[in-house]
Amino acid sequence: MRPSLQDVLRNLEAEGLVAAEALPRARAAMEVHQRNSTATPWFVKAFAGLGAWVAALFLIGIFTCVGIVESEEAMMGLGLVFCIAATATRGVAGGVFLEQLTMALCLAGVGMLVGGIAAKGGLRDVEVAAGAAIAVGAVLLVTFPDVIMRFLMALLIANATQVLTYQLLGGVGMELAVLAEALLVHVLLLRQPRMADGLPARLVSPVAFGLALCLPVHVLARLWPGDIFRVTDESSLPLAVITLGLTALTLFTSWQAMKAQDLEPSGGAGAVIFGALTLLALLTLNVPAVIAATGLLVLGFHRRSNILLGIAVAFLLVAGNVYYYSLAFTLLAKALALIGSGLVFLGLHRFFLRRTHPGMPTAEVR
Repeated sequence: MRPSLQDVLRNLEAEGLVAAEALPRARAAMEVHQRNSTATPWFVKAFAGLGAWVAALFLIGIFTCVGIVESEEAMMGLGLVFCIAATATRGVAGGVFLEQLTMALCLAGVGMLVGGIAAKGGLRDVEVAAGAAIAVGAVLLVTFPDVIMRFLMALLIANATQVLTYQLLGGVGMELAVLAEALLVHVLLLRQPRMADGLPARLVSPVAFGLALCLPVHVLARLWPGDIFRVTDESSLPLAVITLGLTALTLFTSWQAMKAQDLEPSGGAGAVIFGALTLLALLTLNVPAVIAATGLLVLGFHRRSNILLGIAVAFLLVAGNVYYYSLAFTLLAKALALIGSGLVFLGLHRFFLRRTHPGMPTAEVR
């Protein structure tokens, strides 16, 4: 789905959009990048990373054995030192070993710092621990120069926000946080191509993918069988309200995707797509996970992201299974929702197939 740099360069050259004197420099830069990226075999990188994590674990074990972590103040101080030292070292040093070592130490520092704050405030003071996790994660999200670490901090912030909003507002807070989470994923990825190079642009991908990975878990919490993740708070929003909010977001993303493909959203194609999405939302009104997964699918196709498409497909399959085994709905409601949503998806597939291959004859099934 995503063209290579060589393909992009050849297309630009064929269309006359790149200067002739820039072609040798571009090819030379790509050759240097290719040599640097393949200079170290993957198994050497794996062993170096494993050695870094083992070294970090031994270092943490030393501090644990001497009893420093038994004091909340010492644990917070040590965690802060780990975070600062790892961030500073990662900013000036390179190499697989140092990258993995600084990440391991920084994650250990985050755990010590947040755990020390939670222990200092009392184990029942969940709001303090969640707020500390959000603050520490936000600082490292901006300062730690590593994509994987930023992705992990986005996961930390998203889950801590769910805990904090539930403690402050109950079920309504969690569901409003889910809607804000979905809105942020769509807005970030839709605006990413128009963002100039800089720190905000480098934060978009790890934050958006981190939130996209958390979104299925947070949406499915309302449908999970049993009471492990189920929100039973009486102040929770109706499932239909969440579905309608996610439907509006999916329709907006579909509108933007159609405009990017030079399709007229107000024409016949737009009417078919918006009508199908609306019908899908009405058929699965009490299953917000289906329209949420559909929105991620549309966003993944629009941004040509295989990772986002994989998350969306897995989300959709898990949502169907969780909904099927949920005891909150009757078998008739489940059957109608699953059959109707399946027919809508098949109809959309047929519609796009005919638009892509308008002259293709229909083969008879024998």
